[in-house]
This record gives sequence, structure tokens and C-alpha cells, in this order.
Amino acid sequence: MAESTVKTYTLAEVAQRDGRAGAPMWMVYKDSVYDVTNYANEHPGGVESIVEEAGTDATKAFDQSGHTSDAREIMKKLKIGEIVEEEKKYDANGKKKKRVVKAAPEGESSRSCLNVVTCGLIG
Repeated sequence: MAESTVKTYTLAEVAQRDGRAGAPMWMVYKDSVYDVTNYANEHPGGVESIVEEAGTDATKAFDQSGHTSDAREIMKKLKIGEIVEEEKKYDANGKKKKRVVKAAPEGESSRSCLNVVTCGLIG
């Protein structure tokens, strides 16, 4: 039996689905994409809270709202895909990824004149 492929979307594609001008309403929670268009009017917190987060990464807002396990079960039914790998912010366990900053190759400086001046003024 063939494995089903997960549909992937960019954050820009999600941003276009903000509910304005009749557009669908999508949002992101921990790199998963949800279509909340048909659920918005059923949301216990009111449609306004869905509209406010439509088209965005709503992870912080969702976590701060104290959603129940029932809400997480509903979310499973609304999931339509995931964010493309290059734009993911969370690991497979749902933990925020650490940002890795690339260092300039030895012998090369990636600092501009403005950076040098600013760094000199700050520290």
C-alpha cells in the first residue's frame, strides 16, 4: 500500500488565506496547516478570534488561550498539510528549533562598515 504524501505549503501561501475578500481561512499551529474556514462560526471563543489569527502562525495565541484536549481533537480534523521543510520552526516533537547562525569562512569577514561601527559603539 502506498503511503499518502502530506501536502506542503509556504507561509506566504497560508498568509493569502486570511479570510479577506471571501478567501478561505487557514492558520498554522506548530508547522501544521489548518483550514478553519468552516469551523470559524462554531468556535466557542467566537469567530473574531479565528479571523484575527487567520493567515498567520497562531501557535503562540493558541497556546496562550488554554485550549482543551477537545480543541486538539477538533484540530486533527481540520489539518490540511504542513509548512515546507525550509520554513519549519518546530522539530518532530513539537519543540521550537534552535536557530543556527552560519559563521563566515575563516579569513573572510561578513561584517559591513555599519556593523563594525555599531559593534564599536555598543561594546
